[in-house]
Amino acid sequence: MDTRKWVLTILLSLSLLFLYRVRVILSPFLFAALIAYIAFPLVSVFERREVPRPIAIILVYLLFAVFVGISVSFLIPQLAQEVDELLKTIPDQTEKLADGLSLWRSLDQISVPEVLQTGFDLVVGRIQQLVEGVAQRIAGILVGMFSQIISLLIAPILAFYLLRDLEVIKRRTIMSIPKQYRLTVYKLCKEMNRVLNGFIRGQLVNALLVGSLIAIGLAVLGVKYALFIGLLAGVFNIIPYFGPVIGFIPASLFALAKSPISVLWVLVLFIVVNQLEANIISPKIIGERVGLHPLAVIFAIFAGGELMGIIGMLIAVPAAAIVRIVFVYVLKRVDDA
Repeated sequence: MDTRKWVLTILLSLSLLFLYRVRVILSPFLFAALIAYIAFPLVSVFERREVPRPIAIILVYLLFAVFVGISVSFLIPQLAQEVDELLKTIPDQTEKLADGLSLWRSLDQISVPEVLQTGFDLVVGRIQQLVEGVAQRIAGILVGMFSQIISLLIAPILAFYLLRDLEVIKRRTIMSIPKQYRLTVYKLCKEMNRVLNGFIRGQLVNALLVGSLIAIGLAVLGVKYALFIGLLAGVFNIIPYFGPVIGFIPASLFALAKSPISVLWVLVLFIVVNQLEANIISPKIIGERVGLHPLAVIFAIFAGGELMGIIGMLIAVPAAAIVRIVFVYVLKRVDDA
């Protein structure tokens, strides 16, 4: 390895170490990159009609602001009320659930073997732990969302500059790469964009539709906190295979607090929506797949959950797709050598 390669390797290593050390402040930049990635197709539509890019970006922001304004007017007050009530009633709901499950123990005329009673007590204890764990998870997610408010407020401003100067940023980034590697990096980035393009945007639309259907269905069934549970179900639906199961857990717990039969109806609702999503919505919206075997997807989700919790599970599939692209390229270069 010549001196130039050593220098580049050291600089790259120092850059990665620096980014790791300042990872706490990277949130607004990551949100900005996501906003720019999602908004770029709409900006391009305006540009093809000869609208200057800065004006096109502002028009896209205005369309998004109208959508957010409508959502705030109709949904946010209800959502805020549900969250506030939810945080206040979680302890009572937990106690009510445990009392309901252990009600039969107060019936003296029923003789229950000690082994069965011990097993039942264990089940009740596990369910109580599950409810408390879900409550803590929900509270943690809410705290995390509120702690990112500043990042969310700054991100659109950063995304504006990113979109406006995107071509300049691309050109300077390519020029900073050694000449012999430019074509390789360009091809890899193009392949990554091809694989992730439909997946990321499609999954966001998919999550919106699934969350809306779940919220409407729960409201029809009379389950409390339908809007909030639908929001969680939509977000978790981004996680392949396990997302619907994770979203079903809080819905089933609150349905159980209403009546045991409600859990069955909620299960039917999730199954129906999941089948619609898998067979109709996803094939129409998500045109391109990431090219990963189901076993690889499951492993990536477990690995992401182990490393970064829920956030890791959400980004596991696109991250695994990128790793796959790089891995395939490296193997091809080794075979050609």
